[in-house]
Amino acid sequence: MQTAVADISEQHTSLRDLITQEITSESFQLPVFNNVALKLQESLNDENTSIDKIEAIILEDPALASQILKTANSAFYRGLGDIKTVNHAVLRLGSQQVVNIAMLVSQKQSYSSKSPLIKKQMDKLWEHSFASAIGCRWIFQKFGGDPCVAFLSGLLHDIGKLGVLKVIEHIQTEKLSSQEITDKSINDILNGSIHTECGHILAQAWNLPEPFDVIIRDHHDIPEGEHETLLQTVRLMNVVTEQMGMSARETENPCSFSSPEAKALGLSEIQLAELEIHIEDSLENTDF
Repeated sequence: MQTAVADISEQHTSLRDLITQEITSESFQLPVFNNVALKLQESLNDENTSIDKIEAIILEDPALASQILKTANSAFYRGLGDIKTVNHAVLRLGSQQVVNIAMLVSQKQSYSSKSPLIKKQMDKLWEHSFASAIGCRWIFQKFGGDPCVAFLSGLLHDIGKLGVLKVIEHIQTEKLSSQEITDKSINDILNGSIHTECGHILAQAWNLPEPFDVIIRDHHDIPEGEHETLLQTVRLMNVVTEQMGMSARETENPCSFSSPEAKALGLSEIQLAELEIHIEDSLENTDF
């Protein structure tokens, strides 16, 4: 029995090493961030950026512009009235909200795979990431802070797992490993530290500003410093989504109410129940 366990551990270590080699290889192509979404994010750092400039950037990608309008008019943003132009969307929703929608649309396009095994993992990861974004925004809307930054932090915090899945898909397609790749072996890899390492590489490659690069890199560490509240919120959403069955993690009896993050944020059991209802309703009323 000990030999069998050792063999399994050795296989997983070997797969992890192979993934690390591929991630750091100059020849491997990590997921590309949508250029228009990246331009939009960068534009927010320029105080002279006008609504017309934001609209012009969005219109560089007609498909993305169409999805932004569709999303802006979805039930997810119900109560805001019909939005018929990108300019109107920016006026009504605000620059950061439109950028978030652009990020949402462009990110969803990355969560695809021809491999049924990888696609299953990506679907689960997307649900977790989207639910985390919804939850982070709800918490900041209720208790203060920038809800748009919170939304994007929740959406991107596990981007390293997407990178790892792309690497595993590459290994599988190119037959770079002789060992069988299973749901369990993928989950073991995703739940390790490699996804934050990969995420930090992606954040640097995409030139993501603070706090997003910090959230991606540090969301499994003890929260402290300037972004402590945001990190606590993202960590709480890991517990909440696991409790709701929207996570690959398998912690025994996850309980959001008793978590250190809920206590640090001052969220009651009733408020956490409201949060879960909000996430469920939001997921039902969106095309994502």
